[in-house]
Amino acid sequence: MVLGFFSMTPSRILLHSYLSLLLLSLSPETTAFSPSNTAHLIPSRLDATRTPIPSSPPTTPTPTTSSISHTRRAVLSSLISTAATTVLTINNAASAEEGGGGGGSGEESFAAIAERAAQLANQAKSIDNRGDLAADLQRMANQTDQRSAYDFELPVQGAVVPFREMVKQEFSKDEEGKDTKIGEKVKAILVVNIKQDDPLARKNIPELISMAAKFGRDGEFYIVCSPTDQGYFEPDTSELMRLKLNAEYNFSLNPAMILTEKVNLLGTGAHPFWRWIEGTCRTPSGIGRIQGNFEKFLVDGRTGRPLRRYPRQYQPFDIVDDIDAVIKGKALPPAGANWKEMWRDADKEAVSDQFRFQKGLNVFDE
Repeated sequence: MVLGFFSMTPSRILLHSYLSLLLLSLSPETTAFSPSNTAHLIPSRLDATRTPIPSSPPTTPTPTTSSISHTRRAVLSSLISTAATTVLTINNAASAEEGGGGGGSGEESFAAIAERAAQLANQAKSIDNRGDLAADLQRMANQTDQRSAYDFELPVQGAVVPFREMVKQEFSKDEEGKDTKIGEKVKAILVVNIKQDDPLARKNIPELISMAAKFGRDGEFYIVCSPTDQGYFEPDTSELMRLKLNAEYNFSLNPAMILTEKVNLLGTGAHPFWRWIEGTCRTPSGIGRIQGNFEKFLVDGRTGRPLRRYPRQYQPFDIVDDIDAVIKGKALPPAGANWKEMWRDADKEAVSDQFRFQKGLNVFDE
C-alpha cells in the first residue's frame, strides 16, 4: 500500500490528500474544522479595514452547532472547488499522455471524437450550401413531379379551359412539326388567390392591374386570379364577383388579367392545379398549403414551372424586378430584404389573423 502511494504522480498524491480532507470534514465527530482551527483558512475582507474594538475580559466561548456547521460547509466548499480543479487538470494531463502515447483506448476514443466532429462540420457545411428548406422541398418536388401549369385546366366563365389556352401560350415546334413543352410567347405568369372582401384587395388589385398593363401589352405576361369560398367569408357568386370587379376596377378591360371561377384551394376537394402549385412551390418554412389571401406565385411562362412564392403582405409592385428578369430570360434576382421577414409575419398571421385559412371556417377539409 505504501509503495503504491509513493508510485503515484504528484498530481494524484495531491488529489488523494484533498479527498482525505473531504472525508475528514464529513465526519460529525471531528474537531479539525472547528472555528478555532479554521480561522486562518477563511480570512475576512474586513480584516484590513476593521476598527479596533476595546478588549473585554477574556472569555472562552463554546462553539454552537450551527456555527460549526456553517464553518465546516465553507471549508468543505473551498476544498471541493480546489479538488474539482485538480481533477480536471489531472484528466487533461492524462488525456494528453494517452494521446501522445500512440495507442490504447484513449487514442481510439480521441479518434472517434475527431471523426464525429469532422462529420458534423461537413453536415453544417452542406446545410449552408443547400439554402432554405423550401428550396430543398421544391427541388425534391420538381424531381418527382414533372408536370407544369400547362398540364392543368381551370374553370373560366362556366367553361373548363386548358391553362395553355387561357394564357394564349404558343409552343415551339420540333423537327416533326409537333409542339414541344417550351413556351415562346408568354414569358411570365403570376398566379394569385384573391378575396374581394379582404382589406388588402384595395391595394393589391389596382397594383396587379397596373403590372398587367405594363408587362402584358405584348402578350408576354399574364395574371391569373382565383377567388374561393374557403377562408374568410366571401358571399358573392363567381359571376357577381366578376361584375363587381369590372365596375370597381375595370378588371376585364385588360386582357392580361384573367379571373377564374371560385375554386377550392385546400383539403381533399382542392382543385388539382392549386394542389400542384402549392406543393411544388412552398414557403421558406416548408409549408405548402395556402395560409392567407393574396399569396402570389411567379411562374416561368417558358416551362410552366413555379419559380418563387410571395406572402400575403408582399405588395405586387415589389415583384416587378422578378417579373422583368423572367420576361428577359435572366436569372431570378435574390429575394428582397423584406421577403423572409414578411413570410415570418405570415406564419404568425396564419394562427391569429381574421383572414387566415382555418379548418371549420367555410370547411375546406371535407
